[in-house]
Amino acid sequence: MTGPARRNPIARAPEWLTALFGEPAKKFLSQADCEAVAARARGFAQGGGVTRLFVDSWWVGELRWALNRVSLASDRRNDELLLSRSIHGAGGLVTTNQIDDVSLEGAVRAAERIAHYQATNPEELPETPPRFDYLKTAIWSDATFGQPSSDRTVAAQRIIAPAEQAEMVSFGFLAVQAAGHAVIDPALGRPLYAPYTAAQCSMTVRDPQGVGSGWAGLSSYDWARIDPEALARRALEKCLASRHPVTIEPGRYTVVLESQAVHDLIRFVVNKFYGREEAERIPSPFHLRQNFSKLGLQIANGRITITQDPADPDLGVLPFSDDGQPVGPVTWVDHGFLTRLAHWRDYALKWLHENEPVVNRWDYRMAGGTTTVEEMIRSTERGLLVTRFSNIDVLDNDSLLMTGVTRDGLWLIEHGKISKAVKNLRFTESPLFVLNSVDMLGLPERVFSPGAPAIVPPLKAHDFSFTATIDAI
Repeated sequence: MTGPARRNPIARAPEWLTALFGEPAKKFLSQADCEAVAARARGFAQGGGVTRLFVDSWWVGELRWALNRVSLASDRRNDELLLSRSIHGAGGLVTTNQIDDVSLEGAVRAAERIAHYQATNPEELPETPPRFDYLKTAIWSDATFGQPSSDRTVAAQRIIAPAEQAEMVSFGFLAVQAAGHAVIDPALGRPLYAPYTAAQCSMTVRDPQGVGSGWAGLSSYDWARIDPEALARRALEKCLASRHPVTIEPGRYTVVLESQAVHDLIRFVVNKFYGREEAERIPSPFHLRQNFSKLGLQIANGRITITQDPADPDLGVLPFSDDGQPVGPVTWVDHGFLTRLAHWRDYALKWLHENEPVVNRWDYRMAGGTTTVEEMIRSTERGLLVTRFSNIDVLDNDSLLMTGVTRDGLWLIEHGKISKAVKNLRFTESPLFVLNSVDMLGLPERVFSPGAPAIVPPLKAHDFSFTATIDAI
């Protein structure tokens, strides 16, 4: 973690916000602020027990535009508190965004009333402080935190200009965020606090006649890693290249999936890397029956490795979960073999005799190849190049069979070259099938995935199932 993150930086709000709310106006609560709120909450508690506080205090500056004109520009902040009261094994949870004494005491009383009507749990874990080690992660960017609203306006003007000059229309959204996440739980032995930043920019460029559409987007914790003008050029190029698409018959095709399209599918796989105790409640393709898991079995092409590492400098991931459990490096899939599944600390203590959990925050890096998209296209006799997928619905949780549509650019590949734009298609396919049908893999790159960062390669796969033609662009 960089120096500014260790100092828990708090910056002054714009002058108009200070004028409204007085001094000192802050973009988000510091660690000292969060601990002071927790101390006041404990002071309001009655009847013994344990008081826990989970805080997300954030500021976001955002700008939205449509039809080449800015339609929204705002700076917002909020303090989101989840307050827990545990009394004799019974618990109550209350959420609030008011931290004055009257509101905070009301939240404590409400949590105690809820706990009063809950069944006690004699098997509740002892409150022995675990000795967790938390990683130092790259989650803070001064470029994100310090960006003034005027810079967002200038960025929007530069983004819109190419589309307007080409007589196309542009729609999009950009935002920067800074926040403080705190977990104040006596069972952890010490308060946890992490300041972090997030940034995103996405845009669509369309032909005003409705005959073509292009998209580009990227998210990161560091605004300096996002080039909005490059995204604008990419979206415009895709829009121009996708105009006047022709209709082709659905069927099974070789596909070249750009990194965003790969992520649109594989995120559903990563979200299912949970262990037995979760599988008993939620269907999982990796726990087909109560005592059967696919751990140790090959579930993907042998070149594919999927990992989670909070210390990865390109991801930007908090070092602990929402309830304070440490997030460590995990290899979910190693050269095609499923090697690990997530489990919580209570499961680790009871069944594995381990103190630390394996937490899945849904961020990931997928790797395994070095082939470029251009090389994939040149090696394809007949297939389709896909920009991204949208409107995805899971049809069967055991197999992850799902359906969705291509969006914002689909092209036919013939004899190693892109020959023409084609109308969008509906697919009905499982990402697990795709992972086992890979012919080529590219270098992983950051994609648009706010809230759950992902670094994903493009890939080429065979026999991808398209089931219907879609008229929408």
